[in-house]
Amino acid sequence: MTVTQTAPAGAVPTAAPSKNPSAAPTETPSPAAADGAAPPKAAAAATSDAGTVWWPWVLLALVVLGGLGWWLLRRRQQQAVVDAWDRRLEVCEDEASWVEDSLTAQVLARASTAEAQTIWVAAQPRVLQVDEDLHNLTGDAPDEARSTRATKVRALVRELVEAVGSDLTTVPATEVATGPDQFRARRAAIDSARQRLRAALGPVHPNAGPVDGPAEVGR
Repeated sequence: MTVTQTAPAGAVPTAAPSKNPSAAPTETPSPAAADGAAPPKAAAAATSDAGTVWWPWVLLALVVLGGLGWWLLRRRQQQAVVDAWDRRLEVCEDEASWVEDSLTAQVLARASTAEAQTIWVAAQPRVLQVDEDLHNLTGDAPDEARSTRATKVRALVRELVEAVGSDLTTVPATEVATGPDQFRARRAAIDSARQRLRAALGPVHPNAGPVDGPAEVGR
């Protein structure tokens, strides 16, 4: 006789165990992975790497350009100062050339000491101005070479002025007593001072002409 077993009411049938023990449960992909999006940490790393590639170079370029611009501006300013100083020296050297070529020649050409002294005295303000300008140039020269140049020209001008002044202040009676040798010695000193000054200045400027009369001396 066959006995039939009936399951109690409400009982849930139990699934039979799998006969394949190596089978593993399958993971359900997340929505982000299913959509193909990168993980948050990988995206942040990629953004950080992209940001450090270009901005340091831009900053470096700005620094270099700023430094170059400052250097060019500074160099232009320094060159402007040098050019202005050179123009002042050129004016002073033209005046020194006038003292040697025009004034001295005119004074020595006068027949009498009185006439020569009149011209010389009238020219003194201009001569003193040359000396003062050369002194100022020496003080604010942009470099040692230019300072030396201004100092040399000033010394040579003063040497010539002193030689001419010494010749003009000689009393005629004293000259007669000392003889012609003293006269020749004074004129030799003047000629030597003129030659040294002319050698330092170079040839006479083509626009520099002779000065005639006391009125022209003080121009």
